[in-house]
Amino acid sequence: MSQIPIFPLRVALFPGVTLPLRIFEQRYLRLVADTLKADDGFGIVLIRSGGEVGRSDVWPVGVFVKIVDWSQGEEGLLHIMVQGQRRFRINSTSRSEDGVMMAEVDWLPDEPLRPVPVECDGLLAVLDELKEHAAMLSLKFEPVESADALSWQLAQLLPLDDKVRIELLDTEDPLERLATIAASLDRWSKQ
Repeated sequence: MSQIPIFPLRVALFPGVTLPLRIFEQRYLRLVADTLKADDGFGIVLIRSGGEVGRSDVWPVGVFVKIVDWSQGEEGLLHIMVQGQRRFRINSTSRSEDGVMMAEVDWLPDEPLRPVPVECDGLLAVLDELKEHAAMLSLKFEPVESADALSWQLAQLLPLDDKVRIELLDTEDPLERLATIAASLDRWSKQ
């Protein structure tokens, strides 16, 4: 079990996906500074209720991230780019003196890389179409070289319910994740 600082967000993040963040609260400015000094990372979890500012209730599964780029904005905000690394499950939470959520976590197992099955060509086409729009959101995606990467990138870009996002994040088999995503797309096409 490990203890890590937690950054609650209204958006889920998945392994291998890069996300831009604007940091303005003092507690998170300190968190980012400490993370950069230690060349470490922090956890991002999806907010279940509450807000990004103040206290919030979070889902129990998240992603550990590393800061891959940062800059100081003209408006005094800190701009960072984080990339999802490893998944974790929260066992318990507490607050540091400055209000940052801390969590005791268990690391979820890494998955063996599997090739993208030929029956997922349609999902690859959907992802390519979504990536055209994602460029406008400053999201960056690596080329898809595994079923794992395909499932995480689709999960990031599709308008899924939060509960489904967490179920996908908690699922260890990328083919099972892809089946869930394909079923969601099928339901949407029939509506």
